[in-house]
Parts: sequence; structure tokens; C-alpha cells
Amino acid sequence: MIMRMYNVIRKHYIEIIILMFIAAILIKTLFINPIIGKCNNGDFGRLTVYGGLSDLSNIYSEIYDRFVHIHYLISGSKENLFLLFFYKNWVSESILLKFAVFISLFTHGFNNNLFDIRYLAFVYSVMFMLAVFLIIKFKKFSVFQKIILGIYIILVFTDTSYISYFNSFFGEAGTIVFFFLNIGTYINLINKSSPRTRDFVYFFMASCGFLTSKAQELPLLVFMLIVYLGLYFYYTENKQRKCIIISSILVITVCSASYLSLTDTMNRNNMYQAVFSGVLRGSKNPEKDLQELGLNKKFIVFYGKSFYDRHSGSDPLGKEMLTDFYPKVSPVKILYFYLSHPDRFCQKIVESADNAYAFSMPDKSNFPRGQYDPNKKVNTFRTGLVKRYIKLHHNIYMYISFSAIYLCITIFYFKRNKDRSVRLLLLMLIFILASGASQFILPVIGSGHGDFGKHLFLLNLTYDAMFGISILWCLNTAKKLL
Repeated sequence: MIMRMYNVIRKHYIEIIILMFIAAILIKTLFINPIIGKCNNGDFGRLTVYGGLSDLSNIYSEIYDRFVHIHYLISGSKENLFLLFFYKNWVSESILLKFAVFISLFTHGFNNNLFDIRYLAFVYSVMFMLAVFLIIKFKKFSVFQKIILGIYIILVFTDTSYISYFNSFFGEAGTIVFFFLNIGTYINLINKSSPRTRDFVYFFMASCGFLTSKAQELPLLVFMLIVYLGLYFYYTENKQRKCIIISSILVITVCSASYLSLTDTMNRNNMYQAVFSGVLRGSKNPEKDLQELGLNKKFIVFYGKSFYDRHSGSDPLGKEMLTDFYPKVSPVKILYFYLSHPDRFCQKIVESADNAYAFSMPDKSNFPRGQYDPNKKVNTFRTGLVKRYIKLHHNIYMYISFSAIYLCITIFYFKRNKDRSVRLLLLMLIFILASGASQFILPVIGSGHGDFGKHLFLLNLTYDAMFGISILWCLNTAKKLL
């Protein structure tokens, strides 16, 4: 046993050292008081229902006090907690929350009804480190590349603007861990000359988790299907292809179910925002835009008003809106509108770039009440770069240039290299680009400028990942030239 552990440590000593640094930052930031997290903006309830959790207070001002809450009440019965697997607004994080609540109950002998949010942060942290391990141990990486990649992940992805979501019930936390786990399990799969069925299953589970981590990620299924098709093409054994087909069907089914679970209120809110804070935003003739969408121009009275403003004389959920507005508008119609107006389409892409990387240094809202510590030592390296070079991060031409170069190089290597693992890896790199580039328009189509900076989170995550990939490519190219 000891000899086996010694061999594992010797074989993966670089990965272990990198994980130790990551673990230290996660522990210092998320688990040692005063902890850092995210406060509730009204979205927490979509996830907490799956954990049977509720706030300790019933007073509105205390629930939404703009401070991080550490403790929640496990108010549901133990039976309902574990039976309620699928409900409205279902996302993959619901499974992780159930697991976190189970750990909490188990460690307290099922006698304590107080849930500490750090149990959820623990689950996210373990998954994140597992994903990093799977990525760094890719056999085609040299020792030097592993070290550089590890340093990059530590500096960028353990920044508080990313990991503070782990101490929250926001979907961004699930997006982070499933995004990296999707890549990690995929690398683990293509890393092997003869992968087993379970290696395929791990990847399909991780990719499904990523696609269903937020409703915003569901459209990315279109791009993911190309990756699935690549696996089917390159793995020709009957057992492998059968697994790929069945798993693909299951992922499509789960994604469809997740979409159908979205409540009418959530869908209406999104469409309301997509029209009144999206299409009409900056329009020279908003009434004409409404008519082009097939809507009555009388609805212009809602322009500039919040979906939650029910006391201004015009109710967003009034009878006329329910019969003549929501049934006549859809994401497809909004997309068609933008495609029919290329200038407006480009305008929205530029606005997305202008709102990208809405990172901020930790402030009072990232701490529990009365525990704000401006001197707490945490990683803000990535946030600091954003603040220092804000124009660079908001420059649409930089995004376009980088994306074009990235795509051209990836396609070039795909055509040039016939190795199965390399080609499959390149397919995943293209998927990452497609996922990121699509965020310049998908959030606008889905919910306009409502909470815009937050809805561009995946854009930030993917482009940071692609920049890291570019660094590795540059190092590999320089090595070959020297």
C-alpha cells in the first residue's frame, strides 16, 4: 500500500504540488473566517429548493441584506430532500447541493438542521481540483508545460472573481467546475489508447453537467454534438459506439427536460428583458421594432421599466401581456430580428464586449455581516489585470482578432495532424471557442441587458481558458523552433 502511494506520488508529483497550492488558496478564501462568497440577489431560491433549504429569517430586508449568509435551515423533511430530484428550473447543481446537504447531515448524525454553505463550497472545490488534475496529467504535456499550466490556473482561476461563487447558490459555480470537469474527463478519455466504457460515461456525465448548469448553456448542446460526433467517428468498436449513441441520447433528453422545467415566470422575465432591455435598447425607432417583432406598438409603455415593477400602472404580467405579448415573442424571433438588422447585431456584439469581465475586488457584500476584512489575503490577480487594462478587456477588435487566429491555427493543426487524440483534442478546443464566442449574442437574445455583466460570465471563463491554451501552444511552438 505504501509502495503504491509512493509510486503515485512520484508519477504525479507536479500535479500534486499544483493541487496543494490550489487547495491552500481555496481553504484560505472559502473556509477560514472571514469567508468570501456571494450575497443573494433573489436567484438563490431556484437552487435551495432542491436542498430543502430556507433562510434563517423570514424578513425580506434580512434575507436580501447584501451580505453573505453562512447558515441556512434544512427545513424540508429528509425524505423529500432525497426524493425531489427533478422540479422546476432544474439545473445540474441541484445534484451537487443534495450531496452537500447529505454530507452536512451525515457529519452531524442527521440531528442538525443547520446547513453551512461551506459544505457546498467543499463539493465544488473537490470537483474543481479533480478536473485540474485530469487536465494537467495529459500525457502530451511536458514537465515544463505542466508547471506553466498549473501556475496559470492558480493565478487566473483561483481569483476571487471566480471561486467566490463556490460560497453561493449561483449557477456560475457549477459552470466553473463542470466546464473544467468536461475538459478533464475528455482529456482522460482521449489520453488512453483503449478507453473503457466508464471513461466515456465520465465524459458524457461531465458534459451534461456543464450544459445544464445554467439555462444559458443549453444552446451549447449544438456545439457539443459535434464533439460527440467526433468521438463516434474515431472510436469504431461496437461497444464504444453503442455507449456514445446511448449517452448522447441521454444528454439530449436531460437537456430537453431541463429546458422544459423552466417556469413561465422565468421565461416571461427573459423575453421581457430581451425585448425591452435588448431589442429596444438604443433603438432609434422602438415602436417600429416592436411591430417588426409582430408585437403591438402599444407595449412601448413598458420600455425602460423593470419586469418586477407591478405598481406603475402597467403590469408586465397583466392580461394584455399574457395574451398579446408573451405568446408572440420567442428567442428565434429575436435572433431573426438581429440577423435582419446587421447593424443592430454588430451593436449588440460591441455592447457585450463593453460589459465583459465585470470583475470587482472583494467588498463588504462578499463577506458575512460584520466580518468585512479589506486586509484578508486572497488571490485577486485576474481581477487586478482587468482593472489595470480595462480598455483591452472591452475591445471587440481584440476579441475578434484573437478568435480568428485561434480558429485558424486550430483548423490548420486539425488538417495537418492525423493522430486521433490530437484531432479530438482540437475538436474540444473549437468547442471552447464556439461556447465563448456565442456569448457575445446569446445572452442578449435570451435576456437582453438584464444583469448583463453576470450573464457574460461564460465569455470570461472561456476566453481565459483559451488564453491559457494559447500560452501552451506558444511554448510548444518555441520549443520546436529552438
